[in-house]
Amino acid sequence: MRMRTLEWLDPTDDAQFGEFHAAYTAAHDSQWDRPYEAHEQRAELLDDAGYVDLRGVLVREADGTVGGVGIIEMPLKDNGTLAYVSAHIVPAHRRCGHGTAVIGAFVEMARSRGRRTLFAEARWNVEMEGSGNTLFAERMGFRLDLADAHRVLDLPATMPDAPVRDGYQLRSWRGPCPVEWIDEYATLLALIVQEAPTGDYPLENEYFDAARVRSEEELLMTQRRHRQVVVAIGPDGRLAGHTQLVVSVDEGSDAFQWDTLVLREHRGHGLGLSIKVEAMRVAQDLLVGRSYVHTYNAGSNGPMIAVNEAMGFRQVGWLGEFIREL
Repeated sequence: MRMRTLEWLDPTDDAQFGEFHAAYTAAHDSQWDRPYEAHEQRAELLDDAGYVDLRGVLVREADGTVGGVGIIEMPLKDNGTLAYVSAHIVPAHRRCGHGTAVIGAFVEMARSRGRRTLFAEARWNVEMEGSGNTLFAERMGFRLDLADAHRVLDLPATMPDAPVRDGYQLRSWRGPCPVEWIDEYATLLALIVQEAPTGDYPLENEYFDAARVRSEEELLMTQRRHRQVVVAIGPDGRLAGHTQLVVSVDEGSDAFQWDTLVLREHRGHGLGLSIKVEAMRVAQDLLVGRSYVHTYNAGSNGPMIAVNEAMGFRQVGWLGEFIREL
């Protein structure tokens, strides 16, 4: 058995964090698996806004080499019995028990904090039925709860015509949410779990209020990310839906489609396509020179799949949501 030690990450320690991020990046060796840049990840680990408890762990071999790392995230305002976990093992150090050690540390941490369920993600390419990551998750006692389709849009791309209709209007912003919309926007952000298809595990709505919207905006600034938001306004003057397109200033090839949500009572008016096409239009300056837009949605979400395919997205993989009861 290879000797190893585990140590918890101090994100203020430059040397230790450098080793942590180097191992994390090396573990992302799949074509479509994009790691965070160092400053993006460090900003999240240092964020102390009080909404999540985020911690990292390193696995060192006897010679001091970092063979793998892991991240555990415990929500503090919602889903109080849940912990999100991930293990990232350097390819040359796989199948040596490092991943098992990381998950073991997280099981112990989660139980000590009253968490009863672990939630993890594992991806595989579209032409495959699984991957080493999915096999590892199953060996660790996780079961698949939901499969999300991973699609990419090759850039530059020509968008279909998708004018807003039926008395709806579109507005957009980049940076701080306008004050007049912030409370309604917080509600939209909180409802994604309730309104989008999910697996069997009963996830709670994520806690959002105006203060958290502002906190996330500050974190995005620290991470040097731009978030282009487009919202649909209903005939009643209230927000009916939104979408987010995010790019990192320091990562030049990719853009990411984050939440897209149209409230149930406003569906059937083509808003999903309208807001996503508008986001592509108003974010053209952010997309110059980039190669792909990535998006994920539940494989059972037929309406959103149709929207993505109408825009030219193609599927490249699956992202499985796995759970383990403790």
